[in-house]
Amino acid sequence: MEKFCIDIIAATPNPQQLVWAAMHQDYSEDYVWHSRDRWPHEQRSGELIVKHLLAGERGHYGCLEHPQITFNVGYFPHSMMQQVRTHRVGVSFDVQCLTANTQVTFVNDKGEAHLELKKTIGELYELWTKGEQSFPQRAIPVIKGESSGCYHRDGKNHIRKMNLRVLNENNGLFETGTIKDVIIRGIQPVYRVTLADGKTLDCTVNHRLFTSAGWQTMGDAVGLVTSADGCVIKLTKSCSVMCNGMAVANKTNPLDWQSQLQSADTNIQAHPVKVTKVKYLGEHKTYDLEVESQWHNFVANGMVVHNSFRYTGQRIINVAQGKQDIEEVFYLRPVGNYTNRQGKRYFYSEAQRNEDLKWCLEACKRYQQRIEEGLSEEHARGLIPFDARQNFVLSCNMRSLMHLLDLRWKKDAQLEAQKFCELLYVHFEQWAPAVAQWYKENRAKKAKLSP
Repeated sequence: MEKFCIDIIAATPNPQQLVWAAMHQDYSEDYVWHSRDRWPHEQRSGELIVKHLLAGERGHYGCLEHPQITFNVGYFPHSMMQQVRTHRVGVSFDVQCLTANTQVTFVNDKGEAHLELKKTIGELYELWTKGEQSFPQRAIPVIKGESSGCYHRDGKNHIRKMNLRVLNENNGLFETGTIKDVIIRGIQPVYRVTLADGKTLDCTVNHRLFTSAGWQTMGDAVGLVTSADGCVIKLTKSCSVMCNGMAVANKTNPLDWQSQLQSADTNIQAHPVKVTKVKYLGEHKTYDLEVESQWHNFVANGMVVHNSFRYTGQRIINVAQGKQDIEEVFYLRPVGNYTNRQGKRYFYSEAQRNEDLKWCLEACKRYQQRIEEGLSEEHARGLIPFDARQNFVLSCNMRSLMHLLDLRWKKDAQLEAQKFCELLYVHFEQWAPAVAQWYKENRAKKAKLSP
């Protein structure tokens, strides 16, 4: 359980004051906003809502639903994540996203990238979903309200034929791939990453960037530290992102240097550029690509970013090949004494645990074999042990957060879920201290439903 972690991506500032304002409006004929200069401060607001709303069992608990908080949850077993997602919270799996204005680089048949070959990811999504507008001699409009002079044909085929610039991660040279899907990811908290050369990228905190240290989420790469509202940003690490590269010549023929600089795309090499600033932009509609290539990446606003795909088994293959430790990918309980919900006591021995680790390894090898035989990842994943570690994003309001703690912090809950709640509570206490203290004294671990 030592790998388990939870961090705040974004949270409503002054949540207790917000609840107080909503509660106060319930009982006031006046327009509460007009008296905002006389609102109690955050600490006092917490004391008042505990006294008049929570401790008094007054009802009208809807005002607890206004403050929102979003967590990044890491390395928990799949079984626990399945339990969490059944409750009144919003869960999305390791979602990495880019905003609509992100420019994607394509190349022509000669491997040359030009401005006219670039499209924003928002434009790609429109083309992918709505089709390509054309003006034939005999047009049949297929969209209501559209003029008879145009029609929409399938845009997916057009996009699939475009040469997407991707990076060969082994040699640092650019190659081409194709787009398999264009995905909308909904509204997410977004940050702007600025590089030393002026490039910017608007992305979610967990979008993976190819850095000088390999693949890292944006937040991990820069050691992102934010305030509860996500606005106050500190960078605790210095990192460089690999960018759309510099032309390099084939040195086996130095006499033809200039012509080689204009030759194939494989002569373009990525180069690192330092991150200088990260700024929180608020919540925006987001998108991502699924890439059909050996290299699951593409160039976004000149930076090499990881693509999203519905399912990837690369970490499973890494285990089979000895590139990743089994317990980085799978979760097994430590050796020790346990009790189930029926009161049965048992001991999970070191020998049993070692056997289970071997079984996980064999399952990874079988998975790799099936992939090599041509099975899709979605098909082959049925062979993977259930408790693969999961990273996900969890969003909830103050009321549903207490509801989740009520259900999963009780003494007979799954041990991993109890640990999950312990980590959640730490952030709850920092975010809304008065409400969290009331919860701890009156409801924690008592299996009640949220107020």
